[in-house]
Amino acid sequence: MGLFSRKDPILLAVSGGVDSTVMVHLFKKSGYRFGIAHLNFQLREKDSVADELFVKELATENEVPYFVSVADTLQYAKEHRISIQMAAREIRYTWLEEIRLTNNFHFIATAHHQDDVIETVLLNIFRGTGIHGLHGISSKQGKIVRPLLPFFKKELLEYASKNAISFREDVSNSEPGYDRNKIRLEIIPFIEQTYPVFAQTFSENISKWNDADLLYTSYIKQLKRKMVQVNEDGHFISIPAISRLPGAQTILYELVKDYGFTSDQSADIYKAFGAISGKVFRSSTHQLIKDRNQLIISTLASTTVSTILITETDRHLQLPSAKLKIAVHDAVSFAIPNDPSVNCLNYNLLVFPLVLRKWKKGDYFYPLGMKKKKKVSDYLIDRKMPISYKEKLWLLQSGDSIACIIGERIDDRFKVTSGTEKIYVIR
Repeated sequence: MGLFSRKDPILLAVSGGVDSTVMVHLFKKSGYRFGIAHLNFQLREKDSVADELFVKELATENEVPYFVSVADTLQYAKEHRISIQMAAREIRYTWLEEIRLTNNFHFIATAHHQDDVIETVLLNIFRGTGIHGLHGISSKQGKIVRPLLPFFKKELLEYASKNAISFREDVSNSEPGYDRNKIRLEIIPFIEQTYPVFAQTFSENISKWNDADLLYTSYIKQLKRKMVQVNEDGHFISIPAISRLPGAQTILYELVKDYGFTSDQSADIYKAFGAISGKVFRSSTHQLIKDRNQLIISTLASTTVSTILITETDRHLQLPSAKLKIAVHDAVSFAIPNDPSVNCLNYNLLVFPLVLRKWKKGDYFYPLGMKKKKKVSDYLIDRKMPISYKEKLWLLQSGDSIACIIGERIDDRFKVTSGTEKIYVIR
């Protein structure tokens, strides 16, 4: 597969499960130079400790370097406001790269296999994806290599049985609470009742989609060179030239995503093709202006945006740390969700344009349910927020008043009441 050469020292990411344990056996049997790295995520209590000891013994038996670390995954997920799975992934790859660099390993090998590819593509399809999400997991991505990718899980289990390879069972893989586990334990088995060879057929489809993605990517690169004109005043894209192409809206997204614009923003830009000139769109790093027959893209004065104006018609905004969706609902037909990440304000009390900005010393507001003002800094201290999260917070200002702390709490003066006619919703 050309993932690495026999001379390359490889760092193996080993959990202790059958996949990574078989990978260790294959590397040893093939005579490669390697080390073993194990990260204890502290998510399975005693089992996590047992996994760590098992992998340590595996490294000792194979007489290879062993690296281990313990991570507070739950705390990391809480501080960064991400899922436990995402937290584990970020911690894992950051730590593995540190070990690779400091110990002169050329690559990091993970034990992903073909079942993982199928599950990933299905997840992408269910959540919504373009052609890039249909090729699953790459066999090589920078310094990450995945040598087991051509094999199915059943083949790895058969190999382990045939060679009497012991391994640890991860009981979390049998818990249906995770989306990936639901696909593995429920959806795929259900499909296979009607299509027994689903896994093999779907795997072949993924290979074809990967080829299609390569062709698509090559075509988009050619279009970028042809359609994006660059000079000292900015980057220019011809609206008539895009409009004449099949799949114009998709092509537009491919052209503007490199400037930080989201799929939703791209859709709004496309809708503005027939609108009057002067419509402005902003990403975290760039500004796009819809002129008569062209789009003009320029870099913002600072890549760290501190203030953004929100007009009455804006519905999508991309911040450096979040994506906002805005909607206006009739109060009679809208039920306010019990979710602090959704801010619901009295639309009739807002003064446009609104100002979205970072909080600063001296800012105050009236937290929902309170009649006394409170400094934003004191509110954040009371909430015991980590510094990393405080730096990502944005305030929504209406006139001279703070209407809400985005994703946190609204100001009592802008709350929805029985007399409210319309509700301004920010997700």
